[in-house]
Amino acid sequence: MYIKHILLIVLLSLGLSQMMNAQIKPVAGDISLGFQITGLGTIAIQQWNHDAFDIPEVMGRYYISDRIALRTRLGVQLQNASAEFSDSYIDLVRFPEGQQIDTAAVSSTSGFGLSLTPGAEYHLTADASKLDPYVGVELMFGFKGATATELDQVLERRALDGTRLYKEDLNIKTQTDGGIAAGFNLLGGFNYFFSEKIAVGAEYSIGFGYKREGGDVRIATTGSLFPESNPTQVVSVDETVIFQSFTSSANLLSGSTVGVNLSIFW
Repeated sequence: MYIKHILLIVLLSLGLSQMMNAQIKPVAGDISLGFQITGLGTIAIQQWNHDAFDIPEVMGRYYISDRIALRTRLGVQLQNASAEFSDSYIDLVRFPEGQQIDTAAVSSTSGFGLSLTPGAEYHLTADASKLDPYVGVELMFGFKGATATELDQVLERRALDGTRLYKEDLNIKTQTDGGIAAGFNLLGGFNYFFSEKIAVGAEYSIGFGYKREGGDVRIATTGSLFPESNPTQVVSVDETVIFQSFTSSANLLSGSTVGVNLSIFW
């Protein structure tokens, strides 16, 4: 994987290194957005990185001088997905006499996440060289809101002559608490400017992070059952279960965005 990324940097460098000989590094007041490039045959632009909750981020810089840049990584995740499923088959494994199984379900999931990672970079050279190494530090903050899922599910078992043997028609709502994350990184990297407005590079970071995720889990089930003992009888279901489930971690973090970074300036 890394060989492809390094090869891409080399090809870009060799092909474009003679384009400009003038000063092309950013100066005070310049702004940039950072992304990642993936692929070699077909190049795609993706997010700069992911936060502790796997929220995709972009990265922006603002140069307050030729050597010092303020930066921040920002990630926002709005989750709102739904799916439908249906199936019908004859079960001869659990029921050797044969039973027709019909299922249908509609599920939805919603959630929210936000991350903010401000920091600063000190650029080691201010000459006309196109290579721009830097070191820096950043603080990490992440928030994940509660995740809510809802499942409408209908399951029916019938004998092969069509007689109903069992049916359930349930609505299941699950809500799980979110979490928080915080930490800091020391980082080092470089940009290589092959034009006045575009640079490629790589970055490596090491730091410390804390994450706590989860808490109360609330599962509310409502609906009706037609039990196998008396499939013409309707049994109402209305129950709520609450329990706790969470994880927390505090450890050293290391990571790299060598896959290749792309910065666009204006």
